[in-house]
Amino acid sequence: LKLDKRGPAVDIIALVKIPSSPIRNPNGVKLLKARLSGAPLDAFELAGGGQTWKDGSLEIRSATAMISYSIPYPGKDHMPDLQATMLVQSDDKNIREQAAEIIGKEKDALEAAKKLNAWVYGAINKQPVVSIPSAVEVLKQKVGDCNEHTTLYTAMARAAGIPARMVAGIVYMKNGFYYHAWPEVWLGEWTAIDPTFNQFPADATHIRFITGDLAKQAEILKLVGKLKVDVLEYK
Repeated sequence: LKLDKRGPAVDIIALVKIPSSPIRNPNGVKLLKARLSGAPLDAFELAGGGQTWKDGSLEIRSATAMISYSIPYPGKDHMPDLQATMLVQSDDKNIREQAAEIIGKEKDALEAAKKLNAWVYGAINKQPVVSIPSAVEVLKQKVGDCNEHTTLYTAMARAAGIPARMVAGIVYMKNGFYYHAWPEVWLGEWTAIDPTFNQFPADATHIRFITGDLAKQAEILKLVGKLKVDVLEYK
């Protein structure tokens, strides 16, 4: 809530809500078809990783057939998604030790990714914070919203040898779509998960627009107040 001295409290989250027809039991949605409009969308990453985008229509399928492998990931094709960055410090001693403690002797990538997802969900106190998320600080403070959950998960997955990346988009909650961030992990294809909601895989109401760190995610601001979502079908 933002308090305006000249008027009543303004709910910022409500202001950026994207109205939609109701979706019952969104956590269980495995298929979503929707039409997007109201803003230029060509520059956004709407295709791939379970999303099919064509002529303004989007189809999302929640992952079902996830392919596992023995960690650390043996391929060379996802090296950037295994490396540490300024805010995703997967090479930090505390990050690596915590990831190793959570995973234990597990070598199956799918099972290890699930364990990390459940741990981040349970460990982080869910409340908004005004900060630039750093995995090291999130692990220390154990508080934050979707950005903090996503940053910490991505760092720990990479530390465990699982390619992971951060994405941003929108997700359906209660009575409309809201801006949100979550990770994707490589399990034969990029698979959306959500440690903020404890979903593995994430439901199909997660609509990805951006892949990348916070600097790149700022591009999503171009959609605020413009994007329209017309839900055509879900199940």
